[in-house]
Amino acid sequence: MSERGLRPLVLDTNVAVKWHLNEEWSEEASDVLASVGNTISEFLAPGTIQPEFFNTLWQRQRRGDITPDEVRRGWEDFVAGEPITLYAPEDLMPRAAEIVLETGVIVYDALFLALAEDANTVLVTADEKLLRIIENTVFANLALPLANFPDLTR
Repeated sequence: MSERGLRPLVLDTNVAVKWHLNEEWSEEASDVLASVGNTISEFLAPGTIQPEFFNTLWQRQRRGDITPDEVRRGWEDFVAGEPITLYAPEDLMPRAAEIVLETGVIVYDALFLALAEDANTVLVTADEKLLRIIENTVFANLALPLANFPDLTR
């Protein structure tokens, strides 16, 4: 926690995507973004958030949901304007590997959980599969469903 009582928050890629695409939970994701400086001191993420973010936009473009120009604009907005402190995946890998072996989550998700653990905070996510996998594990307290975000700010 910072001196002002604010806490950092690990940001899952799926929440960042919701800032740029109008989809389920986009309004809640916008609330998360608006909380920076109010209840959240900063967003943290493994550096893998950047290729994951771009890949998500590209996949939506391939399906015909958005245009190549929307991909470009979304990507440019993301890298230029989002207040995210990035962490080197290789620094998080030793713990992420253990999380994978203990839970069966994919390594990309484990990187986010390892960062949340290291930073003594939580990962805000809309990934229901991840939440189900870790539900009855010691890692359950490291992830917060996007739908429950307002509970964190109280």
